[in-house]
Amino acid sequence: MAALVSGAACGVAGADINGPDWNWSNWGSWGYCNVPTVGQSFVGNGETLTGVRYTMYNESSCCDSKPMRVSVYRWDPSSQRVIGQPIATRDEVMWNTCCWYSREISLPGNALLIADQHYIVVFTVSPWWNSYGCTNNNFSVNPNYYGDGSFYYLYSAADMQSLSTQSWNNVGYDLNFTIRTTNDCDANGVADVSELSAATDCDTNGVLDTCEQLTPATTVLASGPQGPVGSSAGTTIVFENVRPSASSVTLDITASGDLSATHEFLFVRFASGLERLLFTGAEQDCTPLSASITLTRAEFEAVIVDHRLTVSVSGSPTVDSAACGGQSWVSVSASYLDRWPDCNGNLVSDAQDFCAGTSLDCNGNQRPDECDIALGASTDFDGDAQPDECQVDCNGDGRPDLWQIKTGLLADCNGNAIPDTCDLASQPSADCNGNGIPDICDIASGTSPDCDGDGRIDSCALAQQLVPDCNGNGVPDACDIASGTSTDCNANGTPDSCDLSTVAVSIVTPQQAPFYSPYPLQYTINGARRATSDVQLQIQYHGYSYGYYGNYFRPTIDGAEFGAWYDNYWGGCSSGTRSVTIPRDQWNAAASDGTILLRVNHDSGSNCGGSCQVTISYTAEPTFLDCNANAIPDTCDFASGFEHDCDANGIPDSCDIAAGAEDKNGNGYQDACELGRGDLNLDGVVDGADLGIMLSWWGATGYPTGDLNGDGVIDGVDLGTLLGNWGPID
Repeated sequence: MAALVSGAACGVAGADINGPDWNWSNWGSWGYCNVPTVGQSFVGNGETLTGVRYTMYNESSCCDSKPMRVSVYRWDPSSQRVIGQPIATRDEVMWNTCCWYSREISLPGNALLIADQHYIVVFTVSPWWNSYGCTNNNFSVNPNYYGDGSFYYLYSAADMQSLSTQSWNNVGYDLNFTIRTTNDCDANGVADVSELSAATDCDTNGVLDTCEQLTPATTVLASGPQGPVGSSAGTTIVFENVRPSASSVTLDITASGDLSATHEFLFVRFASGLERLLFTGAEQDCTPLSASITLTRAEFEAVIVDHRLTVSVSGSPTVDSAACGGQSWVSVSASYLDRWPDCNGNLVSDAQDFCAGTSLDCNGNQRPDECDIALGASTDFDGDAQPDECQVDCNGDGRPDLWQIKTGLLADCNGNAIPDTCDLASQPSADCNGNGIPDICDIASGTSPDCDGDGRIDSCALAQQLVPDCNGNGVPDACDIASGTSTDCNANGTPDSCDLSTVAVSIVTPQQAPFYSPYPLQYTINGARRATSDVQLQIQYHGYSYGYYGNYFRPTIDGAEFGAWYDNYWGGCSSGTRSVTIPRDQWNAAASDGTILLRVNHDSGSNCGGSCQVTISYTAEPTFLDCNANAIPDTCDFASGFEHDCDANGIPDSCDIAAGAEDKNGNGYQDACELGRGDLNLDGVVDGADLGIMLSWWGATGYPTGDLNGDGVIDGVDLGTLLGNWGPID
């Protein structure tokens, strides 16, 4: 494939990216006409960028031409935005032709397309907004994208700066384009591979050092008039810090002196001994004369010694330096393209600076960082000699985060070196109260309490139902218990007052879709509690219902169905809210193990884009009983010894007695329990008197007392029980 660089020799070619397929015609239906900026990403091939070819269609509208800028940038595929400044750019004018055409544009600079690095070729009218919009330009696209890149567009490019600060939109197919490259990056007619050596490829990456840079600078040499010049008085002009040339160099010599005869001329000598003669024809005396000397690249570099070019000018034997009133003089000037870039002016190629570590290239644009900063191509707000675009900039404003934090432009209340705004953007829940300050900072400053130390502001944790507040005092239960505001005698994490109260329960299931057979709403309720009355369900649904063949919406708990319904006799998709009641006994039976499986089945196989969501509402029984109304769960009264439960029925004896159980001796124990232990005279102690009574009744049957095990006879078993309980009743 022919390269765009002129002068390339036979066999010196390139591996153009995306190939010369310029005849795609899938263009009219993609809807990206009049988008101000489009681009096609691609992957570098390790060769030098020389141009781009693309195919498009111009539809004539209200003007004849449209300016456009074609640029190639580095590309960040993760954030889908360009990086830094363009590595090559050119402005073009597109003429309306009302037809398809292919255009090929040469791009200056010989920028290296690093292998496997992502790039994007951008077509934009952003520099000329006032001219934009007078034509519809339809780029030819290939919907079968080839995998290494894709077509992107940017609707809201306010200016060129915004190209690198906004994320682009991924279209998902390919622009018809070809990136031209060459493997003769220095355009000297010799394939790069033939020139590679340790001296020409210091980083051994297979690319000539002189081609790994941006466009070399132009060196200008200008001495100004110096003299006098004659046979007895020569003039030496020395140029310092001279860089090698990319090609031959023409030096312009201007002189004035005694030069009117054919035997009067000037000798121009260079440091290596190279000599040229000037003004050998009969010229005019004391009149500025001009001539040029062209040195080949090899000759020019040979006369440069220690980066110094020395030019000595003297006259032939008959040239009188005193002529012209002693005002004879000579000046030397030249302008040429440097052989290699040396943007920092240290007389070492930028590539060698990279290899030696003298210069860095953090943004990968093949130019030393210090030059990017000096040229204004990169900012360095923090003055660390590193381009800002290479440093962390989470908010994409072009300024390093650490510098903005250090200077107070951005807050970093938690000291994690990330601006608070970025912390919040990446962790939406980190600012639950919406005050623009990370929760961790609100907590640390005491602005917002976190009494349970779970890293969440209490008010938010409560609002999001992440922690319980059963008594509704705005403080997590754990904090009420820890502070002593609430007691928790059974250490179950719930204040005693809540354990002893009925609780209004409301459970909202997540909305589920799809909702049709075989996709029922299915929700497991853990921690289900017994209800004091019937349970109410509000079922919001959308689905297909056709009553002719039966009821299509069927709610169940633990497999038991209740409240089936349908909506449309003739069928169709319907939405609505149904109120369904679950009888208390049915709910409590299902909740006995603490878990309920709720399902809402939808018999229809037709999908209406259906969905279902259920709200469950009921009043739960207290978790624990407090029959003596002392605001302490009965179980805690048992554990502390404040109450006893001699018959182990879970109810304090005092409550059983209050309900009618006998306590003849009034000691707070049920008589039945005392008699059952062997205190047959109910005097509060099992002793000899009780033993005497039992022995007097020995062998009797049918006695209401004395038969401690209830087997119908007073015998040795009963005696063993009495003796085992010997002593006071406690």
